[in-house]
Amino acid sequence: MKIRKSQPKLAHISAIPCDICLIVHGTVLLHAQRQDLVAQPDESLLRLTPAELAEAARRLLPNTDKQQHIALGLPSGEFVATMVQFPGVEVQNLKSAVSLQLPTLLPGVNETLLLAISARMKGEQTVAIWMSSQRADELFKAFNKVGLFLAAILPRPLIVLPSTPTPCHIYDEDHNSITCIEWSGTTLRQWLYISKADDEIAEFRHQLDQALTHWQTPSPVFPLSGGAEILQIRKTQVADWEDIPMPSRLACSYAFMPPGAIARIAQANSRKKRRNWIVLATLILLVLIGGVGAGYYHLKDREQQLAVLKGGTLDVSKLQTEVFMMENTIAPIKEFPRQNVTEILNKLDQLIPKDDLRRSWISSFRIEAGNVEIEGYSFNPANLLEILSTEPSFVEVAFGRPTRSEPNRKEESFGIKFKIAGIDLQGYWEKYFRETR
Repeated sequence: MKIRKSQPKLAHISAIPCDICLIVHGTVLLHAQRQDLVAQPDESLLRLTPAELAEAARRLLPNTDKQQHIALGLPSGEFVATMVQFPGVEVQNLKSAVSLQLPTLLPGVNETLLLAISARMKGEQTVAIWMSSQRADELFKAFNKVGLFLAAILPRPLIVLPSTPTPCHIYDEDHNSITCIEWSGTTLRQWLYISKADDEIAEFRHQLDQALTHWQTPSPVFPLSGGAEILQIRKTQVADWEDIPMPSRLACSYAFMPPGAIARIAQANSRKKRRNWIVLATLILLVLIGGVGAGYYHLKDREQQLAVLKGGTLDVSKLQTEVFMMENTIAPIKEFPRQNVTEILNKLDQLIPKDDLRRSWISSFRIEAGNVEIEGYSFNPANLLEILSTEPSFVEVAFGRPTRSEPNRKEESFGIKFKIAGIDLQGYWEKYFRETR
């Protein structure tokens, strides 16, 4: 594979959560943002296998590790596009609706496909882009094998989408194919992919020339039927891709995340949450230790005073009275009910399901007077409530509020409350602080 360098362009703001963008054009691999990483040429590439792409990327990025996220722009032939329009489907449900129509849109396809689609308005005509899940995962594994993290895959023409909502036509040509795209400013309206092998058939060539008429104008803009003009972007050779910056935020909706990348990011988030829980538990433990320590030193001070009184010349009656008063003073500290927060958090971590179908997690934790309130998200809050009810040390387990569904989330928000068995803080307050309550 040949590897070419490109020039940086700072006017384009990166929006996809990636640090590096690589572009495949024929047998050439380009870096989309930096110019100082160039690998040795490799003329042995006959087809774009995951291993050869990964090895070429490693030669191009010798100092890059798995902490940096890579976006890979592949030729349009790696994807399949279908035109869709669902007038009765809300925008947030569009992806699910299109996925259910896969057997109709692509009959005879049995392998698992990844889907990228975007629409701004209900019932808007748009283009759904499909990619083989197996191909994406093979690319991820090949990059991972050479020590690189492939976080996103995009169709190559979408890398040049404007950074602002600007309508445009994109014409992308290489040795094998031609791709023409109509972009409304926020949504793909048309996707035309033509294999150059069809040029040999005169009838196909005539149809192709007619279809490409409005993409062939040499002007940077061309008029629409309403009198407005639309930007035209043409990429016909490798040199045209040498000054391409990172993809814009508008391309984010059409980026495919390999299954392996999704799993790695989920694991990283899980480790981060676990660390946060440990930090929280440590802070709570330090607060409790500080309170116990203060009570201990106060108790020692009272005991020293008691020793002085016992060693004095006071009469027995007065000494007994003062001893009784001191014991009453320190009794609230000695008999304060202990709430083992660390043990409670450990039990919650053990009980809360972590498998995909019942996965749940906590976003807030509150304990007061032996009463615990937790909030979070779950695929099945009722099942989580039943699981918590099986713990003997948790009593009166119930929902603290109704569960809620939130936009763009499959999980439901829940609030659950319960009491810690064996902690009678109410009796403690009644015994020692009745007059102050």
